[in-house]
Amino acid sequence: MTRLTSYFFTAIMLLAATTANAVNNLPDGYENIKWGTHFHKVIEAYPKGELGEYNKEIVYTQDNPEETVATRIFAFKDGKLASVAVTFSADYVKKTGLENLRLKYMKQYGKGITVENTSHMVSYAWEGKHTRVTFIYVPNRVDMTVIQFEKK
Repeated sequence: MTRLTSYFFTAIMLLAATTANAVNNLPDGYENIKWGTHFHKVIEAYPKGELGEYNKEIVYTQDNPEETVATRIFAFKDGKLASVAVTFSADYVKKTGLENLRLKYMKQYGKGITVENTSHMVSYAWEGKHTRVTFIYVPNRVDMTVIQFEKK
């Protein structure tokens, strides 16, 4: 093996290890709640929300559950956790900065892929074995900064 081939092979192995590591960092659910958890358990873990229905499925919404979060919406399929969308509070996003938030998730989950990057909306996604995480923001509307966790 030539020296150049050896360097190339090492670089490919490091890239593969980095990509695999990023995928492995994705949660199998949201925070400490696994996908498929019954909605009663989610309500116990995240109290003070409102239960509702959307497209004949259960949704559970928390408004202002903490300083950094404006809204947290849990969606269920057949009564079991299937996705969570977290909209950040505008004050938190202004204080932290959109770029710093994006970098936080890139550090946590890896580089990810750019799904959409226009003057109106930017979104990055990370794909794992069981979870897809998407970070979406509108540069001129910090109140529309969302991270979504979805069961695959």
